[in-house]
Amino acid sequence: MAAAMAVLGDKWNPFIIQSLESGAQRFCEIQRTPAGTINPRTLSDRLQHLEDLQIITKKVISHMPPHTEYALTQRGRELLPILEEMVRWSERHGS
Repeated sequence: MAAAMAVLGDKWNPFIIQSLESGAQRFCEIQRTPAGTINPRTLSDRLQHLEDLQIITKKVISHMPPHTEYALTQRGRELLPILEEMVRWSERHGS
């Protein structure tokens, strides 16, 4: 349980993981969530934390202009059913 809470216990991590469900995204794409816009410093910290936990990968694209893309690892993809169930629970019981 502690390992799951280290990932899902943060306010923004579930939204970040859910946004990467459809594939790799850039920083500015991840920043906008259904819960609001994530402060850039907070997003940077959360992305680094998720990368440290091997939930996401970071890939620097050297095309002009250079940019960075983030994607889910297999470990991160395994969290998607949990997030989907959290959404269903929220729809049934949330306000």
